[in-house]
Amino acid sequence: MKRGIITNSGKMSRIDTDSVSINGSISDIDVNYYLLYWDTILMPTNNIIHIAVNREEELLKTGIFERPKVNFSSWSSKLNNGAYDPFVVAQSIVANDIISKDKTTEWTIHQIGEQIAIGNEQRQEFDSIKVELINCLPVPSENINFQDILEFKEKRKNELLALHSTIDDLYIDILNSPDKDFQKRKNISELTKAIENIDAVSNEKFNILSKYNFTTELNINGKDLAVALGGGAAFDFFTSGLTIPIGTVIAGIASLIKIKASKTISVEKAKCKLKLNYLADANKGNIIKN
Repeated sequence: MKRGIITNSGKMSRIDTDSVSINGSISDIDVNYYLLYWDTILMPTNNIIHIAVNREEELLKTGIFERPKVNFSSWSSKLNNGAYDPFVVAQSIVANDIISKDKTTEWTIHQIGEQIAIGNEQRQEFDSIKVELINCLPVPSENINFQDILEFKEKRKNELLALHSTIDDLYIDILNSPDKDFQKRKNISELTKAIENIDAVSNEKFNILSKYNFTTELNINGKDLAVALGGGAAFDFFTSGLTIPIGTVIAGIASLIKIKASKTISVEKAKCKLKLNYLADANKGNIIKN
């Protein structure tokens, strides 16, 4: 099954408890991250204002990048009491629609930033387990032509598929691991190997890489988790969380897994899904040059 994300062209900035706005557009390296790790990228826009990303017309021709438009009659107090940016609301509307209709792709909300933002009228609160992969995903620099990234992606699809699969296995392992022996489990070594493989082949092709932090918020109450919850799993993460070193992928740069249960929000149609949201951001201090 293809892996699709519904994202937007800006980075989230929280104004106050109830309000979120777009604060600047995503960078070229953020686009490279999306192109490398996801099969289909939906980046909704709207009829009020359009924020283009660099090389947008070329990206649209690839067939994996789309900008569906949400039309608002006006941006008034009727829409979310004026609290949320139209891009946030458009993303939430498109996500609810496509998650409910398209079962051929695994769709998940994705944002660049530190905290998820969902349009007020489309959001729902969830109990979740947040899994953070710190300093784990290599991404080519902004100077790399995106066609080179797509060619690399096709050539190295087995390594990328292995990475996605081990991350998925990690989620299930976490939800079925009620004790602190989790860090000793086989999946950790498999994830380390998968990341090291991606590092190795990326360095063969690209000489400048950034490391991205990648967070997934898992739905504790989703139908896929009935067996795990029935066994009393996962609840230790509510009390103290867990941080696991997964080895040094590149000399001098530590990579970690952080696990913590908490409350989060997502679109209402995500209620039966395992993965509620993705968040990512570049670790600015770690640029790797060969």
